[in-house]
Amino acid sequence: MTNLADSGCLLVAGGELDPNLTRLIEVAQRKQVPVCDLRHGQKVSPRFSWHLTQSQPRVGAQPLSATGAFIRYDVFGNLNTGKSGASQRAMGWYQTLYGWLLSQSQIRLFNRHQLPAVGNKPAMLMLAQSLGMTIPDTWITNEAEELEKYPAGSAIAKPVAGGGFCYSLEQLNSSVEFRNGSAAMPAIVQNRLVAPEVRIYLVGNHAFAFEIRSQHLDYRVKHDAQVIPLATIPAEVELLRKLMVTLGMDFGAADFKSDPDTQQLVFLELNSSPMFVRFDQVVDGALCEAMIETLV
Repeated sequence: MTNLADSGCLLVAGGELDPNLTRLIEVAQRKQVPVCDLRHGQKVSPRFSWHLTQSQPRVGAQPLSATGAFIRYDVFGNLNTGKSGASQRAMGWYQTLYGWLLSQSQIRLFNRHQLPAVGNKPAMLMLAQSLGMTIPDTWITNEAEELEKYPAGSAIAKPVAGGGFCYSLEQLNSSVEFRNGSAAMPAIVQNRLVAPEVRIYLVGNHAFAFEIRSQHLDYRVKHDAQVIPLATIPAEVELLRKLMVTLGMDFGAADFKSDPDTQQLVFLELNSSPMFVRFDQVVDGALCEAMIETLV
């Protein structure tokens, strides 16, 4: 690691249990890129102070400075501790450091100018379709009457706000309580798509594509999915670039599945802060190297 005041470093911020950050730091060290490690632990936090108008932030006695920065909200701390305040603590650190980074225009930061639609799945789908991308047949509803119209096995459901797995519609119906014909909140309901499933990463001017092979509807349910780098980037990457430019993004990963009738790739979602460690491993660090090159 390097001094936090080294303006030529890559600042990495988030939770110390995040394997994506660990991987990024490992690749940076391998490439001899100085790293400012500002990950917070589960029991001990860095000493941090920032007077907004009179001084730059300091961590302990050291002033904080960087050429580029990569920050992730710490979801892993919440998963690995039973403490109720873990998510609140993670959000406090994220908003503090992200706020400083947003205020420092000279620091390279992915998705600095992203639009609010980036974090909204329905708005993202509508925008993608308007730009020419194929999207699933989608209902957003909490009405039991609408859900009953789908033949068995023909549809899936997932949370509107994200953060959860994709389930069959039958699983949703069996786990949700309906009162007066409606569930407590809407869900995204879509026609069921098939393999191949493809993830495309765009990192600045770099593009990486992977096929994901899994026996599960949502490959994240079990850690047994096979990740295969694709030698040729699917043609959908051009519309994906257009979507990301429209949204003010220069880093993200988009997920696609295939239409069972046409075999055409169908756009599912675009994540502005995706997991990447597993994908980077199968390309021997090339994905992280592109991230570091773009930021530093």
